[in-house]
Amino acid sequence: MSNGLAGHEYDFYPIVSDSKWLGGQTEYSPLNEGIPYWLNGLVPLAYALDDGRLKNQTGQVVNFILDHQQSDGWLGPESPADRDIWARFPLCLALMQLVEADTSTSARVVPALYKYVSLMHSMLAKNIGYEQFWGRVRYPDMIITLQWLYEKHPSNNTNQLLETMSLLNQRGLRWADYYNQGSFIFEDLDTVQPPITAESKVFPHVHAVNAAQGKSIQFNVEFALPNADYDSQG
Repeated sequence: MSNGLAGHEYDFYPIVSDSKWLGGQTEYSPLNEGIPYWLNGLVPLAYALDDGRLKNQTGQVVNFILDHQQSDGWLGPESPADRDIWARFPLCLALMQLVEADTSTSARVVPALYKYVSLMHSMLAKNIGYEQFWGRVRYPDMIITLQWLYEKHPSNNTNQLLETMSLLNQRGLRWADYYNQGSFIFEDLDTVQPPITAESKVFPHVHAVNAAQGKSIQFNVEFALPNADYDSQG
């Protein structure tokens, strides 16, 4: 992979090399998720292979992102009016993996994460930040990073971490509303009529990645919400 396409996207692929996250102009959707996805995959690739070239790429990108962290803690290119927290989830996973792989990065990365979490907490408390459904569906990704901070890098505001986990869950999509006998679609989705599209009410539940995230909620929230009832999600 390091010698193939995945290991060279930073060299030529505009969604990476010309990303808005890096001061460029290219993105494939308003979600601005290209760099977070790429970085979340490149960090483990670079460090698993101990590949100096890829490590250098991750370092350049992480340094640029952190150098441009906004004064209120926001990570990314969006202005306040356009902020959606979803793309920060894979970004935070990438930063978490970077610290796990190279502990020397913790002095810079961990404070930046806490600064962002403080902002995210305030946004969720005001019921903003989930501008599209992707974050409401995939919030377990962010809970992984919050649990990691709580366990590996606790600070004097650990209560805020727990509150943010709870807010992510409260504002998130209720998977128990779908994983029950009355709502779950048991037949082949390709045969459902009318056909399921991105505008269908059930689309957030049946999208393949979303479905996998939904099934992971029980494992990701039980730490923060030990009394939550997720039995129906199995």
